[in-house]
Amino acid sequence: MPLIDEQTLKGQIKENRFQTSYLIYGSEAYLKQYYANLIASKCVSKDMEGFNLRKFDAENNNDIRELMEATDTLPVFSEYTCTLMKNFALDSMYSQDKTGFEEWLKNMPETTVAVFWQDTTEINPKKNAKWKSVIELFNKYGAVLCLDTMDRNSLAKTVAGGLKKRGKEIDRVTAFYLIDTVGDDLNILLNEVDKLANYCQGESVTKADIDAVCIKSLEANVFDLSKSLVGRNLSRCYHILNKLFEDKEKPEMILGALCGNFIDMYRVKLSLSSGKSADYLKAFYNYKNTEFKLRNAQRDCSRIELSSLKKCIELLSEADGLIKLRTSDEKIVLEKLMLELYKAITE
Repeated sequence: MPLIDEQTLKGQIKENRFQTSYLIYGSEAYLKQYYANLIASKCVSKDMEGFNLRKFDAENNNDIRELMEATDTLPVFSEYTCTLMKNFALDSMYSQDKTGFEEWLKNMPETTVAVFWQDTTEINPKKNAKWKSVIELFNKYGAVLCLDTMDRNSLAKTVAGGLKKRGKEIDRVTAFYLIDTVGDDLNILLNEVDKLANYCQGESVTKADIDAVCIKSLEANVFDLSKSLVGRNLSRCYHILNKLFEDKEKPEMILGALCGNFIDMYRVKLSLSSGKSADYLKAFYNYKNTEFKLRNAQRDCSRIELSSLKKCIELLSEADGLIKLRTSDEKIVLEKLMLELYKAITE
């Protein structure tokens, strides 16, 4: 069966018509866990889990023969057995015995539902030939579900749907503001939706509600830091930086996010100066689901000269080198960097 999407899987679950094997991977951790557990709960009733549900985690170093035996058992007073297998190196298993691995997937009993859930394993079939072969086998004998981070429109719909279930409304612009504030991690986003629904006194969630109870992501705080630099507000820069230190954010993570913002501005500035649009960059860099970064960069870079942006990139690179050497106080490096960036922008 070819690569399936969420709607196809939901249809299979609704009809109680499962594939014998599923490979679930991608960058969206919440959805991978949600669908792996949903398949298991629909295959096996709660009172029969002791007989028909088996769970394995790669950290326990289970042998492949143990996994094969688990998927080759008959259900007890149930239509299906389900085996959840988390983070196993299927690419290595495949390379060690290609024929045996294929026979395993090919000969899964019709009463078996084997869910291979890659929670933390990063899979890129375009760069890894082994994983590409594994995915092709699952497409042939089972099903593959790739769950990557949702785009902003889908996230906004999810936020609106979550609030509606809790008796609250949110408009599209405010939903985007929430995403920009807390980030695009769905698990975190849904937790913030719960908080907003409990806090909001009116029918609709406002930006003021978000500012009052939601925790800003590192990226959102560093974006504010960048905006303050561009806006020539040095005191606010240090206020935000000190808040990040208080929140125990790692200096290298702060610097990494700050570098990303300035690189976006530099790229956009170059593109615009050559007569191209900001969107032109999407053909060369990965801005999938993050096109808003280009819009923000276009707005902010209009206030800085290209030569100043180039100087800022050089300063950021020097600070990165100092932090990686671990010979200087990292906080002092960042504090000095703020002043140097401010001077580069204002001179």
